[in-house]
Amino acid sequence: MKGDLFISASAGTGKTYTISKRYVEIFEEALQAGEAISVGEVAAITFTRKAAAEMKRRIVEMIADKAEADERWTGLLSSIPFAWIGTIDSFAGRILAENGALAGVDPGLRVEAPSGSSILVRRAALRAVWENEALAEPILRAVGVDDLVKALCLGAEGRAKVIAARPAEAVEGDLPLHQDASLAAEIAEANRAFLELFRRFDAVRRREMERLGRTDFLGVLLSLRDLLLERPALRARLRSQFRYIIVDEFQDTDHLQKEIVDLLRGEKTRIVYVGDGKQSIYRFRGAEVEVFAKARREVEARSGTVRELATNYRSHPGVLDFCNRFFAGIFDGADGSSVRGYWPVAPLPVVGETGDLPRAKILFHPEDEGKAAALFIRKMVGREFDFLMREADGSGGVNLIPERRKVRYKDFAILLRKLRGGTGDRYASALREMGIPCYVVGEAGFFDLPEIKGILSILKVLADPADDLSLTTALLSPAVGLDLQDLARLKARAKAIAEEGDPRPDGSRRAPLFDSLGGIEEGDLSPEKARRVGRLREVLDHFADRKDLLTPSAILEEAAELLDYEAHLALADPLRRRTANLRKLMEASKALDEAGLSLREVIGRLEGPGFEDVEPASVESEETDAVKVMTVHKAKGLEFPIVIVAETSWSDRATPPPFLLRRGEGGGRELVISLLPEEKSGEGTFLSEMAEEERRREAEEEERTLYVAATRARDLLAITLSAPKRRGPRPWRDLLAPIIAGEDESPEAAPDFLGVLEVVRAADLEPGEDGPALRGDGSAIVPDLTLIDPIEVEDGSLRISPTRLVDPEEHQPFLPGLASARKPEAAELELEPEAAALADEEEPLEPKDLGRLAHQILEGLGVGGQTLDDLGSAERPRRPPHLQAGIFGDDELREVWTVLDRLKGHRLVREIEAAGKTRTEYEILRPFGRHTLVGRVDKLVKTREGWHIVDFKFADSSAHAPAYEFQMRFYLYLAREIFRPMVGARLFYLKDGGVRDLRLEDGEVEGFEEELRRRIERLGDASGTELNYPD
Repeated sequence: MKGDLFISASAGTGKTYTISKRYVEIFEEALQAGEAISVGEVAAITFTRKAAAEMKRRIVEMIADKAEADERWTGLLSSIPFAWIGTIDSFAGRILAENGALAGVDPGLRVEAPSGSSILVRRAALRAVWENEALAEPILRAVGVDDLVKALCLGAEGRAKVIAARPAEAVEGDLPLHQDASLAAEIAEANRAFLELFRRFDAVRRREMERLGRTDFLGVLLSLRDLLLERPALRARLRSQFRYIIVDEFQDTDHLQKEIVDLLRGEKTRIVYVGDGKQSIYRFRGAEVEVFAKARREVEARSGTVRELATNYRSHPGVLDFCNRFFAGIFDGADGSSVRGYWPVAPLPVVGETGDLPRAKILFHPEDEGKAAALFIRKMVGREFDFLMREADGSGGVNLIPERRKVRYKDFAILLRKLRGGTGDRYASALREMGIPCYVVGEAGFFDLPEIKGILSILKVLADPADDLSLTTALLSPAVGLDLQDLARLKARAKAIAEEGDPRPDGSRRAPLFDSLGGIEEGDLSPEKARRVGRLREVLDHFADRKDLLTPSAILEEAAELLDYEAHLALADPLRRRTANLRKLMEASKALDEAGLSLREVIGRLEGPGFEDVEPASVESEETDAVKVMTVHKAKGLEFPIVIVAETSWSDRATPPPFLLRRGEGGGRELVISLLPEEKSGEGTFLSEMAEEERRREAEEEERTLYVAATRARDLLAITLSAPKRRGPRPWRDLLAPIIAGEDESPEAAPDFLGVLEVVRAADLEPGEDGPALRGDGSAIVPDLTLIDPIEVEDGSLRISPTRLVDPEEHQPFLPGLASARKPEAAELELEPEAAALADEEEPLEPKDLGRLAHQILEGLGVGGQTLDDLGSAERPRRPPHLQAGIFGDDELREVWTVLDRLKGHRLVREIEAAGKTRTEYEILRPFGRHTLVGRVDKLVKTREGWHIVDFKFADSSAHAPAYEFQMRFYLYLAREIFRPMVGARLFYLKDGGVRDLRLEDGEVEGFEEELRRRIERLGDASGTELNYPD
């Protein structure tokens, strides 16, 4: 490689492969020339850990292939762990760790995300304002104190630019700063004062961060930049070390990162820049697409090589045809544009024919784009569709090969510009209303999630027991689970308590809702809800005198433990999203422990500025058969078979920034900063030009964001559209105008897009007004009434328990109306006995009834440390408190206790009694395609090894052994993703004390899923109803 290389790589053109290949080629060229080169002389930098890991994986694969034919590559392969392949911050951190002593940089500094340091930053900003009143005075004449604090905090995120900027003067060039000369002078004075105040604020912030042993990503880069500037000897050594520097995703860089690369550039160093200006969508994080364009010009000026990757390896030709036509009009290379233009990319050749054309759709609904997306997905799932697979042609090329299969939920990704404001929830609700499984990736509004609001509301009640609003939130949240009717009864109870008591000092008779928690009477709530309210009251009493002595995280963790909150959430959380969010809250709260805040301050900080970037946990995998809903930014770097670009009519009235920055002519290094007062500056002023430039840059960012969204699609691209009824700017809707013709209420594809774009109206996807619901293939779902009892049928989505899936040879359940079904014989035990199915007391009790009685007695075992002896004995046969009266007499109790007495001291009983955690009669749900698997586990027991399932059977029965084994594997499959580590299941035969251990190993899961599919299909065949799991 004789000079620098600039690679412009449009979406889907094999950028990662090209970078990895270029890395390996550097060593290949050296070997061919007989030159010595090590991995320490080549740096490959990217901007996400995921991208770095993927790059390293591909490089290792390429080198391993070469090592098989040439042993010279073996040594290189073994040295890859020491290679400089990683993110820009890890690259900088490694240099600082190895050389930081020269600059006094502590190599043990902890790098934090913005949320981790935001409290400290805000506190430093407030301190700077109050301790520098004279300096703040001219600033506060131009902007309010809130705007000033906001400007300092915002400036901290991009402090390299703020510190490097000069203040805008009253007159800039030929333009006044403001049309009012006196105001222009005031703003200019405020600008000078703001920069000085910011430097003082930043010094305080930096000292406080260092005292706590912390820094942030920007701090790492600034430390490296300063070290390289201040230590010429070190700079020279690193310049001679790095012979090649490869910078990936260069469109997302800024001037500081480019400066670091330039400082490391030696006389013989070769730079490889790789990126795509059309995919620069991180301006809000400081990315400057102008740096990308400037680097290209520099490479051209130094007679380097510029390459355009022109072949798309990702998308169907029909998707590319649409994108090439559409984005050629968006990126037109007009003067002032940050993107030079759009060069069409060519698809890979397709071997064979593909149907389902065109591959670009407009999904139109006059009012609800979410419903348009949901209707389209419901129509598509289950249909046969031609997907394209990449396949090598044997001569170094790649072809696309059609593969016809049924469409699955996980083929879809719905991409949104933003999730805030409930947008993600609206789309998820629209999908779930139609029975479509989905999950939101990185949904916004973490502290608005019910499971988080619930536990935080408990903290608020601790701070103020009279806070009825917070207590109401806690009671309605998953922490307790009441509904509005329950709440109305509690309020009535509180009112009755107030009327019986003494009047308040103001003469009123109002009692806080809190008082009703101790006065609940039988019939107010169901037993389970009354138990949950009781637990809440216990938590509030427990912390009443201790809340000021504990750290925030200790209060939250102990409250969650007392409420058994994680386990309670897991009941209706098969994907563990809610439980993962709870753990994430605990981690966020630990960041506040060192701050010494009061309980009220903790609540304010958790919900206030600084923690708004905390995102809900992502617990799903790529194999989860569900529709993904995510932002475009989350989807960057990914691809999906079917993409729906949704909510294109969004309108966002953005709050003006507290200050504006403007670079010199040609995107130079000079920066000018000015505060932005509320008063309009008037046309023809420097401030109006700065504001107009900001709007232009934001508009260009939206063009690039829409490009990234559309180019995630492999096989089909759909774009939702609604009639334009919203006021204000609608960036995406305006950009899409050229592809649409016709009336707003009845759009058509524009003439230039005929044949490549189809408009699909929601009315065409809706079932008839009184017609049946539709399957994915459009055929009607006819519910079979014979299945309503054993498996609940709701819009084609089934809740299936293990009892319904056993083979006749294993166990024969009673399925009303099925020709092959028969009633269980007297000696049989149902897999999951229900209290409602207990035999009438006048009929002779069967072994299965004694089994139910034993189950109910053993529900208390291990709960709260209860031993079997605590629960009773044959001599004192205590009746379980929840046992229905009149079902079992004393003789039956003694008969069962005679069996249970023999188990006292049994190793498994002792294990349950001594368990760290015990869950009883636990219902677990897990999505399985369009269905939901449900099971109720007798016991979940946590030992030092991990979690165990314990299932009680009254007597061993070889006839039912296969059914019992299937039941345990079914339970293990449900629980393994929720309770970790899941060790195994134990069948405990009470009559003879026998124990059988069963496991479901990781390697067996896929085979078990296939078995589940077969059993579900067989269940449907027996009833004449199609219950098949979609392929």
